[in-house]
Formats: sequence, structure tokens, C-alpha cells
Amino acid sequence: MEISSKEVLRYLGFHGAEANARTSAVIEEMIAVFAANVTPKSMYGIWDCQIDISVVVIGGITINSKNLAKHLTDCRRAVLLAATLGPQADTLIRRYSVQDMEKAVVAQAVCAAMIEAYCDEITGKIENEFTQNKELCGLHPVTRFSPGYGDFDIAHQKDILNLLNCRRIGLTLTDGNMLIPSKSITAVIGFSQEKKQTAGKCESCAAVSCEFREAV
Repeated sequence: MEISSKEVLRYLGFHGAEANARTSAVIEEMIAVFAANVTPKSMYGIWDCQIDISVVVIGGITINSKNLAKHLTDCRRAVLLAATLGPQADTLIRRYSVQDMEKAVVAQAVCAAMIEAYCDEITGKIENEFTQNKELCGLHPVTRFSPGYGDFDIAHQKDILNLLNCRRIGLTLTDGNMLIPSKSITAVIGFSQEKKQTAGKCESCAAVSCEFREAV
């Protein structure tokens, strides 16, 4: 898994601008630290998905979301995914927050880029698994869609964690449905017969006011 310094810069808000030598050095240092000390883990399952105008049913979970239903148009299968960088990522960030705030800020961006790269890797693994299955061969992933995007209620994180039994990878929730460890995500990945080409991950995201959104 490669952590892209370009993605780290995007999460730092550079919007395509070049970093100075100091910032670049800190980014490379933090990438090396987290790559050496953090071991991502994940759980996922594959189910048929039923889609109505504003209702999606996956793995027995009923989700009322027009945004998700639209996103999964033409998808025959869907994957529920939970992934985490684990508690060590949170520990390192807390340490840098006390010792060096510049490194703490960069560390946050490195973790964001790292969890995305890890989920891309898992998605590719799932797609390769599909090629070995006659029923699933020829299906292609659409971009991930997570609870909290648009009208996809963040409370569904609990459903996903329970269905996948995510305690096995140490992933739990607060009472407010926030993930613990914090550098974790849950997501739905639809798989369609049509290979959809997009300019970037931001193109299909419902969070149009996101500060990290690329021009689309």
C-alpha cells in the first residue's frame, strides 16, 4: 500500500499547490512513521442489493437514502466494508499533538490518505475475487459511499459494525455513532456490470461543500 504525498497535500488544503521543502520533509517523515507503525485491518461482506427510489436493502439492513439509492443505480451486488488504522494511529497523533503541532496536523492528513489508500486496496482485492466467481465475474466497483454522506444516516454505522462483527478488529462506536479508533471508516461499495469512469472520487460524493473536494 502506497501513501500518496499528493493526497496528503490535498487533505492539508493545498489544492494542487506545491509544498515548500520543510513541509515536504515533514510529510515524508510522517508517511514513514505511520507506514512502519500502523497495521490497517478490515472486515467486509458481499450481498445482493435491492434498490428503490429512496430505499436500499443490503444484508438485511434497510437504508432510507435517496442519495445512496441513486449512487447504486444498476448495481447488482454491494459490499459493506469497515476499515481501521487501529489504536496506534490515534496514539501517535495524540503524541504529536503534545510534542509538535505541525507534525500532528500533517499526521492527521497522512492518516486520511492512508485509510483511503487501504480501502482502495481492499476494493481491488474484492474485484479480483469476483473474477474467480462465475456469478460475480464482470462486475465493477463504483466509488465508496459512507454513512454521513448526504442523507445516508450516520447511525447506520452501528448496523454495519454489528453485521460484520467488527469487534474482531477492535472497531466500536461511541454513543454518538462515531468510530473508535477514530481513523476508521465504514462504507457501501456497489458493484455494477457497467464500468463507470469518473474524473475522481469527489465526482460522485454528495458532500459538495467539503473543503477537500476537488474540482469536478
